Amino acid sequence: MIDIEDKIRDSEYARPEPLPLTGEVIPPQDFPVSSLGRVIGGAVTAISRKVQVPVALAANSVLSACSLAVQPHANVILPTGQDRPISLFLVTVANSGDRKSTADEIATDEIARFQRELQEEHAGREVELFAKKLAWDTAKAEALTHSKKKGRDAVEQALLDLGPRPSDPMTPVMTVRVGTTQGLIKQFETARPSLGLMSDEGGSWLGGYGLSEDNRLFTVSTLSDLWDGKPVQRLTGSEGVTSLYGRRLTFHMMIQPVLAGRLLGDIEFKGQGFLSRLLVTQPISLAGTRFVDPTAPVDPTIAEDIAAFNQRLANVIRAPLPIDQDTRALRPKRLPLSHNAQQLWWSFANEMEERIADGKDLEDVRGFATKLPEQAARIAAVLAVFQFGLRTEAIEDDFMACGISVARYYLSEAVRLIGVASPNPILVDAQIVSDWLRKSWTENLISIGAIQRLGPAPMRKRSADQVRDIIAALVRHDHLSDRLPNGGMVSGKKVREAWRVQVRHA
Repeated sequence: MIDIEDKIRDSEYARPEPLPLTGEVIPPQDFPVSSLGRVIGGAVTAISRKVQVPVALAANSVLSACSLAVQPHANVILPTGQDRPISLFLVTVANSGDRKSTADEIATDEIARFQRELQEEHAGREVELFAKKLAWDTAKAEALTHSKKKGRDAVEQALLDLGPRPSDPMTPVMTVRVGTTQGLIKQFETARPSLGLMSDEGGSWLGGYGLSEDNRLFTVSTLSDLWDGKPVQRLTGSEGVTSLYGRRLTFHMMIQPVLAGRLLGDIEFKGQGFLSRLLVTQPISLAGTRFVDPTAPVDPTIAEDIAAFNQRLANVIRAPLPIDQDTRALRPKRLPLSHNAQQLWWSFANEMEERIADGKDLEDVRGFATKLPEQAARIAAVLAVFQFGLRTEAIEDDFMACGISVARYYLSEAVRLIGVASPNPILVDAQIVSDWLRKSWTENLISIGAIQRLGPAPMRKRSADQVRDIIAALVRHDHLSDRLPNGGMVSGKKVREAWRVQVRHA
């Protein structure tokens, strides 16, 4: 005989409507790819089509490559009179399987190629440099031997005649994936004064030593100083204070959504102003829609547009660095805004100022919006210098308009993403389990063991206590019933603890 209470519990009428586990995601705006110009915009569209990734994802990778290429060559002079770097700090939020690594590899292919060339050249000069140093050391010993008896002045003159000891060439490094902030500063001592901290596995950076509890504020303040163009400093007991001027850094981290809250929702990062320096995008994934017709002809413009971008990128990154040979500090060209560009900039800056007031729509992203006019000028300068190189004498109004257009896109993303609370990892896991129950689980009851053995892959690594916490969240949100007092049959086995599934099957 069927228990009437069981019958009621099994009925659709008795099921409460499950509550959302996470906040509603506002869809992003379209990236204004037309504002990037023919070469850069063409590359973004081509990579997006070739790899089948969102346009915004491809845009962040392409812009990071452009930023790294042009940052040593120019500063932009804001209408306020400030001399600012044109480096960009970008963050791309995308799931594993969204092909972010492939898109990034295509966008930065010429940078990787040039770095390999530098490494080969450096290796070929090691023997020659060793011989020069040995010859100098021998000459120094001989000079001191012959001049010691003639007094201090003779020794000093002998050393002056000898000249400085041959110095090591710059370490052939252009990009750094992960590592400590101290290590990054050390690279700035020995490598090129223009570097990129760029990784398609940003989780390694987020979970690394540099962002541990003891080092996170130093890391964030150092990165902020590099964005500002300030000298970077390192203090050690053995070497004292090292202060390095004229260094530039492009930053691009690609992270998964489950980790994004650890960066974008961090109160300390926001308080330090680091989040205000980041241009963040989290496009909607195309997974599940990337079908291919193998019989369709390949569009030749895709390869042509990527090749055009690569040719321009190769030319820019191979241009001689404007560098002080003694200090290895960059001496970038100063680019002012034209009169019309300044008018556009001031109009945009005043708009941002009005909208950050208490009660206005940008109050919650006030720090980001305050820096956005500078971001717009940096983007405009990157576009202009990449297209015209050092022939650029000023940022014209058409480039300034494009910079503002792109900056508005990142503002819309900041409103969606930056400063939101860090997602509760239990709720994230609960959403994964709920989706699996709806799509794949056909039974009415579920147990801890079934979730561990048969559930989605991440759950197979969770302990029984962790799964119990996930189930508790699902119960609170009415995705599962309260625990049944007498257990039940789950996957052919009698279990002491069972919960009734209350999400409707897809």
